[in-house]
Amino acid sequence: MFQLIGNSYYLNGLLCGLKQLNPAGGWFNHDPHTGWAIDTPPIDECQKIYLQDDLTYKGDKVIELENYIKHYGTDIGKITFYTWHKGLKNIYPSLNLVWYPFFLKQHLDDAIAHKDVLTNNFNFDQKTEKFLCLNARIRPHRDVVFKKIRDNKNCLSSYTHRGIKSTLSDDWSVSDYRDWNLKRSDYLRNTKNLLVASPLYNQTSFSLVTETRATLPFDFFTEKTTQCFLALHPALFVSNQNHVKILREWGFDLFDDIFDHSYDLVDNDSRIDKLFKDNTDIINKGLVINHDIQTRLLKNRELYFTKFSEVVAINE
Repeated sequence: MFQLIGNSYYLNGLLCGLKQLNPAGGWFNHDPHTGWAIDTPPIDECQKIYLQDDLTYKGDKVIELENYIKHYGTDIGKITFYTWHKGLKNIYPSLNLVWYPFFLKQHLDDAIAHKDVLTNNFNFDQKTEKFLCLNARIRPHRDVVFKKIRDNKNCLSSYTHRGIKSTLSDDWSVSDYRDWNLKRSDYLRNTKNLLVASPLYNQTSFSLVTETRATLPFDFFTEKTTQCFLALHPALFVSNQNHVKILREWGFDLFDDIFDHSYDLVDNDSRIDKLFKDNTDIINKGLVINHDIQTRLLKNRELYFTKFSEVVAINE
């Protein structure tokens, strides 16, 4: 997938602009204050740059883009940046930014390749009224959420990087998740992890999704959101503002007759509290997955398999 040329990585002919993979092996470290180191070949060699992962937003700026602007000066206009954050254009209107949802397309393609396995592993046969809240890496918004749900008897939860595993006997450890791509290539890591967690999804009625980021002024969607469609789960989302709004625009049923998603439009400092306040009953009492909800969940899954490709279409 990645092509190494000299000390630079390329993906689909695009320079991977964030220095994450180490050509000598392993990964470079991310600094939360200075961001990822950026790759800056001569301007004639890097006019198409892929911002291939989570960017560092600090002080109303994206550090990596600020570093590119500083490095290339007036030549920055010659560069087209490819990013999976469509809303970046609102912050940097003068830059050449192209939405390039490679991550989402990659996971969709892997799901389609394993459609039979995925559809066979998720069902409604063992549903309870409990909800699911799975957390991995430590992030401030996840600490806030986990504090709110850890004693909730209606919740099945985990927080693996805090040492709190789920009830699954074969649940993945931190090292299982980290090392999957080094050992296997038959599934994407996230697809396989979802299958491992399928018993948890099958015995719960909905998810409280804690996305990777929750305070960005631009969109950020990962497999944590889209896997709910595969796992037949309606969901509440702890994410960035307008997360639910964009999912609606993509055509998904967000079960507005069940959840109060008005939290989606409020400011960062009150979004989580509003989510919990406005959805207290369902968080504490749970949800019965009746025939109507089942039908709508199956439609969401089919939309993901068949129509989502139009949303994440990319120009190679």
